[in-house]
Amino acid sequence: MSDRICLSGMSEESWRAVIEALAAAGWSVRKGGGLDFSWAALDRVGMRIDMEYDAWQEGEMAFAKADAPTISGDLPTQLIAKLKIESILR
Repeated sequence: MSDRICLSGMSEESWRAVIEALAAAGWSVRKGGGLDFSWAALDRVGMRIDMEYDAWQEGEMAFAKADAPTISGDLPTQLIAKLKIESILR
């Protein structure tokens, strides 16, 4: 059993929307990267989300399973539904 959740196959639009929504909810955001690859690390009260976006493989995010209720509470319902749909389609 894994103690981390990894969502992969995220579109660039969804990947960026997650970062924007969490930043608006008070998460601190550090970002970097270049033309074809980007990364983001989001932190809040001992929780961390690691995100990567590769233009060839799309985006992913990973976080502790125990943090899932807080993270999903900080994301808009429409975005959560879209992330679930994307993970099913991939």
